[in-house]
Amino acid sequence: MAWEITGANAAITNPQPAGSLATHVAGGSLTFGSGVTASNTTDFFSASGFNTTSLAAAITGGDFLSFTITPAAGYALNISSVSFNSGVSTAVTNFNAALLSSATGFSSAGALHSYSFATTTPPNQSITLSGTAALQGLTGVLEFRLYGWRDSAGTSTFRLRTLSGNDLVVTGSVSAIPEPGTYAMWIGAAALAGAAIRRRWQTG
Repeated sequence: MAWEITGANAAITNPQPAGSLATHVAGGSLTFGSGVTASNTTDFFSASGFNTTSLAAAITGGDFLSFTITPAAGYALNISSVSFNSGVSTAVTNFNAALLSSATGFSSAGALHSYSFATTTPPNQSITLSGTAALQGLTGVLEFRLYGWRDSAGTSTFRLRTLSGNDLVVTGSVSAIPEPGTYAMWIGAAALAGAAIRRRWQTG
C-alpha cells in the first residue's frame, strides 16, 4: 500500500486515500490526530500544532499523523516494513518522531521506531517490521500513528513530503484465512493418522 504525496494538500483532501493497494487489501487512509490542524500546502501532507515537548505529551495531545490499512474479508495482513519521507516547515533544534501502531499499543512502550532531526528534510525512514509478531496475521484494520514533538516550546508544522516515487509505503503480504471446514479437515486427518500409528504399534 502506498501514497504519492505529489499534489497532495491535507486542507483539501483529508483523509487521503492510498494511491495504490495490493490485491486483497480493501483500503487505506491517511489523516491527522485531533491535536493538530491540516495545513493548506500543496505537495505536502502537512499539519501545524506539533507543539509538545515529549512523546508522552504528544500521545496525550493527539499530535500524530495516522495511516490505516484494511485487509479484504477472509484475508490476513503480514507487515514487513514501513518507509516514509517526512519533514518540518522550519528547522528547529531537534524535531522528534515515533511510529506506533494499534497492534502494539499507542504508548511510549509500544514505539516501533523513533528518530530526531534538525533540518527541514531528514532522510527517508525505512523500518523493518517482519520480526514484530504483533504485526503478523492481522485480520482487522491496522492503524499506524507517527507522533511528533520538538525539543523546545513552540508550534511546528510536521509533514510527509514528496520525493521521487511513493512517499509513504507499507509492504508485506496478504494471506488467505482457512475456512472453518478446512480446520476441521486438518484436525480429522491428524486424528486418522494418529489412529493408524496406534494400530501399527498394537499389531507390531
